[in-house]
Amino acid sequence: MINKINDAISCRALFFIISFYIGLWTIRIPSIKDQLHTDYVGIGYILGTFAFGSILVMIFANEILKKFPSKVAISFSGIMQGTLWILVPFITELNIFMIFSFIFGCCYGIFEVAINLQASNIEKREKKSMMSGFHAFFSLGLLSGSFCTSILLGLNVSFFSNILIYVAVLLPLTILFSNYLLKDLHTSSNEKGNIFFLWPPLIIVLVIITMTDSLSEGGVDSWAALYMRDAVNVDGFYIGIATISFNIFMVVGRFTGDAIRDKLGVYLFFIILTLFSIIGLIIILMFNSIFSSIIGFSVLGFGISSIIPLSYSLAGKIEGVSSTVGISIISIATYGMFMIGPAIMGFVAKFYGINNVFSPMMILFCACLLIIIFFRKKINIQS
Repeated sequence: MINKINDAISCRALFFIISFYIGLWTIRIPSIKDQLHTDYVGIGYILGTFAFGSILVMIFANEILKKFPSKVAISFSGIMQGTLWILVPFITELNIFMIFSFIFGCCYGIFEVAINLQASNIEKREKKSMMSGFHAFFSLGLLSGSFCTSILLGLNVSFFSNILIYVAVLLPLTILFSNYLLKDLHTSSNEKGNIFFLWPPLIIVLVIITMTDSLSEGGVDSWAALYMRDAVNVDGFYIGIATISFNIFMVVGRFTGDAIRDKLGVYLFFIILTLFSIIGLIIILMFNSIFSSIIGFSVLGFGISSIIPLSYSLAGKIEGVSSTVGISIISIATYGMFMIGPAIMGFVAKFYGINNVFSPMMILFCACLLIIIFFRKKINIQS
């Protein structure tokens, strides 16, 4: 069995593993909130420190990955995250948890740049659309982590026991799959070697689109459980039903994304995905029941499913910009907003109510639709 493992399989497996931990986080946020005796703003602070750590490392990712191969960075940061999780249930002070969250963010930041660099290099080598398929395993891991954690929560399994089970399985797998990853490709001396340069218009467009998409994905992962508990008034397994519905259709969208992209083209696919996202948000914001939540979050999940993979794929192929730098820029936009956005949404929840926590996403997706239409030519040329 081990002899059949290759770099593509390992890359998919590691996307799955890192997001499985995020699935644990999304469902256990109410537990952490109660453990720390904090409010919505406190959760926002935790998300913000995570984002700061992630962005700080992503800014210097190109320099880090020049010194250490991406497979080494993935292995080290993956081991660190699994180890740190074991200590989480014992932290009861918000300030200490924020420090912990910053360290988590640093580890997560380099992991994400390195694993997407691996995916981009494999896609280039194979000369076919593969990025949505790689990210499908991220969504599958998040779905699996959310579902398994919801089941364990319903069975009243303690937070610490929940973590021990996951780490005992995922930590050895992280070490195993890291050993089979692809060797890094050499960067041309003519390509931009850091993120501090005048970005081409296409990168700016991709940054705006991915920031909106990431706000939505991070917003659902961080606030859907609290929304279901406090706005829809459910408990137990049903706390996680919105997150699970969302991620089921994220998986469906990403597993089918490469085929749809090849059939419709990047531009038209971007338009369709954005419209689905807007429709899903309309359902969520207009209605307030278990059924409408399942429908709305499902439609939203499909809508945002392939936007980030498409952006990574295009950013890794922009002429004159190294793959690492292009991917680092998108990673900063993606995972910065993935955490900063939900942190800001904490203030929306506090001052406008948990029922309106997803409102900013609607405004931004409508703006993105206009931007995509305006830059149609540049998107088509690059794709």
